Amino acid sequence: MRVLPATLHTLVTVTRSNLEVTLSEVVDPALPLTPHSGLAGMSVMVTGAGSGIGRAAVAALVAAGARVLAVGRTEQALKETAAEAAGPGEASWTRADIRRSEDVEAAVRVTEERYGPLQGAFNAAGTFGRFGPLHGDDPENFADVVGTNLGGVWDCMRHQLPRIREAGGGSIVNCASVAAHLGHARSPLYSATKHAVIGLSKSAALQYAADNVRINVVSPGSTDTPMLRSLYPSEEALDTRRHRAPLRRLGTSQDVAGAVLWLLDSTASGYVTGQTVIVDGGVTAGSS
Repeated sequence: MRVLPATLHTLVTVTRSNLEVTLSEVVDPALPLTPHSGLAGMSVMVTGAGSGIGRAAVAALVAAGARVLAVGRTEQALKETAAEAAGPGEASWTRADIRRSEDVEAAVRVTEERYGPLQGAFNAAGTFGRFGPLHGDDPENFADVVGTNLGGVWDCMRHQLPRIREAGGGSIVNCASVAAHLGHARSPLYSATKHAVIGLSKSAALQYAADNVRINVVSPGSTDTPMLRSLYPSEEALDTRRHRAPLRRLGTSQDVAGAVLWLLDSTASGYVTGQTVIVDGGVTAGSS
């Protein structure tokens, strides 16, 4: 049965043969039918919030009524993220390096001090590291890329999960990449860590499903962010990325944030866990 918008205070008359039935509006007009209403009042921690996808997720969450702690390494960028977020929710920030366990633990604690029991998290922080042939790589780059992309997600979940479970359940979304579904010739190490994020997330989803904690992954394709433009600084290089996608454009941070909100909102995706949503313009669908 189609539910009429709550703004319509009307009676509907349905006629079938000689039967006439009058139906009153079935939706309480006091309940707004807004997208992602399940996020209203939700306490959420977002890493990598200083720019790009993380910043867009903070803005979208606040617009949906969530209370969000923006986490990252650069103070000025975090201040801008929190200041730009507008809506019925609220945002604040704290500095943290997700490669440092004490920073992650402190960020979770700050989220709860400001907004109450942790109910959701988007672990978006990541790094490409240095691109190049595998034989030319070094232990420092390995430690940075693995420590951020895999170790950081692992440590965030390690501190987030007990708090979300104690709150009665919630949702975690981890950020992987289209490189988790394909090889990446310029950075085998980056691709490997993103493959690992999916494996980690699927396994944790199985462990915590009985606690009403859902864990999923979003895998962005080429998304127009400062990080992507630092890797592909020329318009010619960006055009190549655009034409790889069947939709013939780069993704936007808002494209990815939309998928993140859907996964965080248990009223929208409450039966979804251990899954990956690929936001890549069709790249992994095959050749066009």
